[in-house]
Amino acid sequence: MAVHPQIDRDKRLQLIMALQTTLDVGTLIEIFSHHLQALVAHRAVRYLNEAADVDVATAELGDRGEEIPLSLESESLGSLHLYCNGACSEAQLRVAEALAAALIHPLRNALMYREALNASARDPLTGVNNRSSFRSVLDREVELSRRHGAPLSLVMMDVDRFKSINDEHGHLAGDLALRSIAQCMLGCIRESDILFRYGGEEFCIALANTNLAGARKLAERVRRALEILVVRASGARVHVTASFGVATLGAGEDSTRLVEKADQSLYRAKVLGRNRIATQDDTDPALKPR
Repeated sequence: MAVHPQIDRDKRLQLIMALQTTLDVGTLIEIFSHHLQALVAHRAVRYLNEAADVDVATAELGDRGEEIPLSLESESLGSLHLYCNGACSEAQLRVAEALAAALIHPLRNALMYREALNASARDPLTGVNNRSSFRSVLDREVELSRRHGAPLSLVMMDVDRFKSINDEHGHLAGDLALRSIAQCMLGCIRESDILFRYGGEEFCIALANTNLAGARKLAERVRRALEILVVRASGARVHVTASFGVATLGAGEDSTRLVEKADQSLYRAKVLGRNRIATQDDTDPALKPR
């Protein structure tokens, strides 16, 4: 593509070199906006890619920006939206479009890298977050909880007598049950909640800005939904129940302690008869933490 007459080769080269320094989509858009500012004064640049679930902007948005579609060969990479100081002129849009050509390849690389990271953090059977991503995410949520003084709770769930499903109906039925359970849980939790497959038939839910009572209420919603769930596998109707342990981050505690408290609560729920919820505040001298 020919260089736009208003873009000298040094400026284009500086942008190209700067775009090679990161694989983060948001940072790429910030770099692009910074270099574009010298040529086209603007309030913000937004990048939108619904297929990749990406929506980032360099500043708060007001009215609708001017759209610049992005593509490489036949592959759509979403679109840039330019918010000028007032209405964007035709000349300004042409300059932005020409400069956006330098963004195409770095952006595709960043999207591919993002997709690979997302895939590595997903459980291949259920599609939810996996255990390898659990600790880093929970550590981040603990830090945010401390910084903002907001409550953070954790729900640990274990499917009751899951081994009997595999023994009676086979492992394919067991896999189908786990997938159905994960989808059922996703339908019960909020967008801000983060679901993990913790291992085997265990799942965890991290709940930001949620106290113990709120976490217990959500766990009860999930428990009831699973109680009426019917998994149809190989002509059989498989019913499941689950036990839940709920805990909230205390002052001075870290993610390790939060997991320990939720795990101890889950143990109490199992001992008390399964298909129920126990919390860190439940007290019974006969129930010792495992």
